[in-house]
Amino acid sequence: MSSPTTRSPDLTDQDVTEIAAIPARMATSWNRGDADGFAAPFTETADFVAFEGTHLGGRDEIAAFHRPLFATDLAGSRVEAEVRWVRPLDSRWALMHAGASVILPGEDEASPGRDSMQLFVATRRATGWMIEAMQNSRQLTLEHQRFLDGIDAAPPEARRRVLYLLATLTEP
Repeated sequence: MSSPTTRSPDLTDQDVTEIAAIPARMATSWNRGDADGFAAPFTETADFVAFEGTHLGGRDEIAAFHRPLFATDLAGSRVEAEVRWVRPLDSRWALMHAGASVILPGEDEASPGRDSMQLFVATRRATGWMIEAMQNSRQLTLEHQRFLDGIDAAPPEARRRVLYLLATLTEP
């Protein structure tokens, strides 16, 4: 973890370690293309907001959403995760902030547009710590946002041409 973790008399160091290990477990499953393993740390009632705003409800829906992605657009991709901090709320609840980067097949590092920051709500269950909610948000620089705003503000024909040009520049 890159930032200090807030300690609470309600949580042990082992609790914080267990919570902080969750993003690494998710990354390991992602890197295997294992949607069920990726979703395993979530409760059956978890709320998950994906990077593009899709709201998923529960472990099964989280796995179902990722299964086709791991078989198509994200097949062979890797994710690197880093816990930034864990903040206990009480003996049963904690917040965790993490960062993640998706590295596409054939690439050595993630493009900046694939960096995300994540906020987790962890809950203690009889079986250990699980995730009850997660917000996954892409990190965009102001420069990238201005570029996207410019495309959005362009007339439809200009927008189509820019998107076509970008697609031809990125084709192998």
